[in-house]
Order: sequence, then C-alpha cells, then structure tokens
Amino acid sequence: MMNSRTKYLLLLLMIFYYQSFSQITEEEKEKQMEQVIEAIAESDESDIDNSVLLDDITKVAEQQININMASADELEQLNMLDFRQIQNIIAYRKQNGYLVSNYELAAIEGFTPEIIASITPFITFTVPSDSVANMHKKVFHRAMFRVRSSFPEAKGYSSASEGKSAVYPGSPISLYSRYHLEIPGKFEFGFITDQDAGEEFFKGSNKIGFDYYSGFVSWKGRGLLRQVTVGDFLLRFGQGVNFSAGSALGKSGNVLGIMKSGQGVRPYTSTDENRFFRGISTTLGSGPFKMMLFYSNKQRDANISIDSKTGERYFTSLQTSGYHRTSSEIEDEKSLNEQIAGGYGELRSKRFRVGALFVYQQFGLPMSAGASPYKAKSFSGGSNYNFGLDYQFALPDIQLFGDFGLSKSGNPGGIQGMVWHAHPQISWSVYFRYFDAGFHSFYGSSLSESSGNRNETGLYTGVLLYPLPKVKVSCYVDIYHFPWLTYSTMSPGSGSDYMTQIDVALSRKLSLYFKAKYESKPQKVSGNTGVAADYDEMTTKLRIHTQYTLSEKITLRSRLEYAGYSFYDVHENGFLFFQDFVYSPIRKLKMWLRYAWFNTDGYNSRIYTYENDLLYSFSIPEFHGKGSRIYLNLKWLPASRITAYLKAGCTIHDGALLWGSGNDVTPGNKRFELRGLLYLRF
Repeated sequence: MMNSRTKYLLLLLMIFYYQSFSQITEEEKEKQMEQVIEAIAESDESDIDNSVLLDDITKVAEQQININMASADELEQLNMLDFRQIQNIIAYRKQNGYLVSNYELAAIEGFTPEIIASITPFITFTVPSDSVANMHKKVFHRAMFRVRSSFPEAKGYSSASEGKSAVYPGSPISLYSRYHLEIPGKFEFGFITDQDAGEEFFKGSNKIGFDYYSGFVSWKGRGLLRQVTVGDFLLRFGQGVNFSAGSALGKSGNVLGIMKSGQGVRPYTSTDENRFFRGISTTLGSGPFKMMLFYSNKQRDANISIDSKTGERYFTSLQTSGYHRTSSEIEDEKSLNEQIAGGYGELRSKRFRVGALFVYQQFGLPMSAGASPYKAKSFSGGSNYNFGLDYQFALPDIQLFGDFGLSKSGNPGGIQGMVWHAHPQISWSVYFRYFDAGFHSFYGSSLSESSGNRNETGLYTGVLLYPLPKVKVSCYVDIYHFPWLTYSTMSPGSGSDYMTQIDVALSRKLSLYFKAKYESKPQKVSGNTGVAADYDEMTTKLRIHTQYTLSEKITLRSRLEYAGYSFYDVHENGFLFFQDFVYSPIRKLKMWLRYAWFNTDGYNSRIYTYENDLLYSFSIPEFHGKGSRIYLNLKWLPASRITAYLKAGCTIHDGALLWGSGNDVTPGNKRFELRGLLYLRF
C-alpha cells in the first residue's frame, strides 16, 4: 500500500500538471449538465425517450456521489463511466486507500483530463467517518410543483358548434407534482402526479383527480437481501437488446459512448405513463453474485378492435403518447392488461461481468398486427418471452461487450461492441448489431437507426482524436441494412450516416465546435408513374457553435446551423441562428435569454435546438418555415432550501394566419408559453 508521504507527493505533482481543474462551482455544474443533456437530445431529436436518464443526472448533480463510499451500482448512476473505469476506481481504493481530490483520479487507469472534468461536478471525496455514517440516519425530503400553459388556446378547447362539447374537455394548463423521501443507502419513497393540458380534472374520465399517479417504496439492505421495491420500477439489463426501459442509446458527438451500464432494477421516478413496471421487485446478492426477481401487473394504453365475424376483441398497437384528452384517447386509456415476470442473474469480477435474463410477458388480449406486407413478421398473439445473455470484459486498453437475445418466435437479436483506447490521443469504438425481422422485444432499446430492436443489421464505428493541444476530433460512420421492408419502404434497403465534430478550446474563456452530419436512407414514393418505389432520402446538417465567458457573471453563446434535404424531386434548405445571453447578477439569481431566427423551405428541412428549461425538464423545439423565437428562463434561490424557476417564451411564424394542424391549430402567427416550478428541500 502506498505510504502517506508518497501519496501526497504524487498528489502535488498531479495538481501541478492538471492546473485546468479548479474548484467546482454551481456554474460549472450547470454547464456540464447542459452539455450532457444536449448530447442526449441530439442522439434522437425527434423522439426523446430519456426522461429517466435526465432524472439520474439531475439527482447526482444535487446529491453528489461520494466516490470513496460508492458501490459499482451507485457509480453506474453517473452514466458517464464505463465498466472498466468503475472497476478501476474500486481496485484503486482497495490498494491505495481513499481518494482525497479529483486530481488523484488522474493516477487511475482510464481517466483522462476530459473524463475527470466531466464527472467532477457530480462527485465528492469525503473520507468515511462518524459524520458520514450519520448521513445514513438523516432523512431528505424533496417536493416539486410545476405548472405550464400556452396561448392562444388551440382549436380543440373550443366547441365545434353550439350544443357540442369541446374536443379537449380539460383546461389548457398542465400540472405536475412530485415528492421524494430518502434515507441514503436504506430507504426511499416517491410519489408523482401529472395532468396534461386538455385532460379532465376531478371529472369525466378522471374523477379521482389527476390523470396519472405513480409511486414506490424501496428498501435497501447490506446482507443477502439487498433491495425490495414495491410499486413502480424500471428494468434495465445488459446493452438493451431485451430490456432497457427508460433510456435510449443513440448516435451523438460522444462517439465512444456506445456501451450501457445496465443498472438492473431501480425505482421509477418519471412521467412516461406506459414504459414502466408496476408490482414488486427484489435483489438478492452474495459476494460477486446477485439475482434480481420481478413481477409487474398493470394496465396499458392500447388500440382495441373487434373482429366483425367472431366478435372477439384484440389489440392492434400499444399507445405511448400518454395523452387522454379526446374520446378516442380516453377509449384507449388503460384498456389492455400486461403482466411481466422474470429474473436476471449477474456474476461480476474485477475484469469481467456476465448476466443472464429470462422474462415472460402476457397480454390480456391477443395482438393482431394486420395484413400489411411490412407487418408480416411483426409480433402477434397474447404472450412473448425473451432469453438474454450479456457480458462485459475489460482489458487495460480494450473493452469488449455484447448482449444477445432470443424471443418466443425463435428469432435472435444481438449486439457486439468494442471500445479501444489505443493511445492517449486516439480511441476507437465498434458496434455491430443484428436484429432479425421476427425478433420481438417490447422494451428493448439499443443503438440502432430504427426503434424497437428489429429488422436491422448495422455496423457503427467511431474515432476520437486529439491531434493538437486543446483540439478534439470526433467522427462516426454507421452503415445499416433493413433485411425486410419497413413502414416507409417498399423493399429491403440500406442506409448510411456520417458525422464529424471538431471541438477547439481557444482559451479558458472561449471555445467553439463545428459539426457536420450527412445521412442517406431509403423512403418510398409514388413518383410520376403512380407506382411506389424506394428512393434515397438525403439530409445534411452543418453547425458552428461558440461559447465565450465574458466574466464570472456573463456568458455568451452563439450558433449558426444549416439543414439540407433532398428526396426524389423535393429539395429544401434551412438556416437557424441564435444568440444566448446567460447572466447571473447575484449568487441567488440566474437568467438565460435567447433570441433565435430561422428560415427553412419546409418541414423536411426543420432544425431542432436544445433550450434551457425548468428543473427535471428539457425542451427541444423544432423550427420550420420563417420566423423567430425569444425566451427568458429564470432561476431564483430565495432561501437555501427553496428554488424557483420561471420560463416565458414567444415564437413568431412570419405571415402565418393559422399555426398547427387538427385540434392543435391556433389562430394568428404567434404562440406564447409560460411555465413555472417551485422546488423545496427539507
């Protein structure tokens, strides 16, 4: 074991070498959170399914993880460390004792200055003592109340004619509340209520108040029985081939971030009203082995039909929007029973981890996918099951990982990946996936072009380079093939996706990055002959983004983005520019102000942009047509245990008389939104 003098000499050398690390302030923590959240958003701009990941990031930012006491499971909640890095931290603690600061992380294999900087806002280095032990006796309470609305009111809130009720019978105001109690390492209790705009409140279909209620009670132990959760929970195993509800792994500027951490069973704390489990789960463990058992029984939203000949009921699809406003949405609400039971066993060592999964899924009604040719290999029937086997193997510079599954249909799906840190300045990732068109996994979520872990073969490779000091180059190439026809194609087809991002830190105050992305994939169109055929749909995106810290109180951010679209005889171009002004006049007040201008030829050249939002929320509006947007986001701490947020925004579509479609149409060319949140800690 390293003696005290040698340890502190090493620490002084690391402090001298890593001068770029400074004391973590609230500003730096928020900056790092914004970068992580925007990376999540960019992985799948149009279909964000990462509310749970956002919860994890927000929680560890507020309640930092003590790196000297955290278990492997707790370190996985950072969502920034891979299996090798987590095992190396644990091994370092055993060999050298407790870490005293973030500078010491540089002595651990696999921790670059960039990785250390990214996790530093979310960790502490408290040395265990009586005061730390007393933390397990403290009770932490957190309560949150959020309200949102927009105006003018959409068409759905007005009666179509005299004597008829509105399509949306509820208020245009959405309400959300959340309470969480925790005794760290021992006990958790959570409760959530949520009411979407347009849904009835204490009447009609929601006579008991809110449209959505969620809650859980979770107990944690140190012996054989490690955890029991009753209520709502999540299941996330392996690399997401079979089960990984609550987080989607997508392609982004983090080209090495292709490996999931699993995390097993955990309490559910989000507002997705369908992709979670309700029942009981338990975790048993002894030494390097643990076993998770679970049972869920809940009602899901689904589209129910009746066979005209036999009169038998069946469902054609599962609904995931969570909206229960219109009569058809209310009819689908909680119309299908779903039961899930299974177990997952895991064996873990310093360099190797292997897990095995079995899950049985039973629906209250059989599913009929329909007669469309592209649905010929889709799931049908009333039950499904999945077998899974996954592993991770960490060598000094290489990590291998894989996840393989087999569904009731007898068809397989799987992924195999590698991350190789070939040199301090060069890293490489490879990710191969194969999902048979007949492989069925209702809760699977792996890196892929399409959703659902089916009908796709692909090879992704990413490269991370540091060619010059303060310059980082990230690139990926993804080549994929659909072995069977899809909803948007007439035949099997192939596509490709390319991305390059160059980050430059010109100084401690000024940084910029340039990003270019090109994708080509097949889409069907009738064309001039009237006979449908597949053509390549091509999109090009270019972005340059700068950030300048003018002072401790003022930060300026600018972005210019281009989107190009070409498909058959349609060609579109789009541009967007925004300027952010981030100002903190006093320690307890911070504001984000943005002005954005956009001009696109149509919807196909739309541009998505991340916006700062309320706590536990993020916003990624899409812009198409011609217009502008301005928003102001305020964060105020009137007391040490109270935080208030307020966001107001206005979007203008030049020359528009109506905005939107169907029941969501609003008159005029302007839309305003107002939202607020009160967060209490006691």
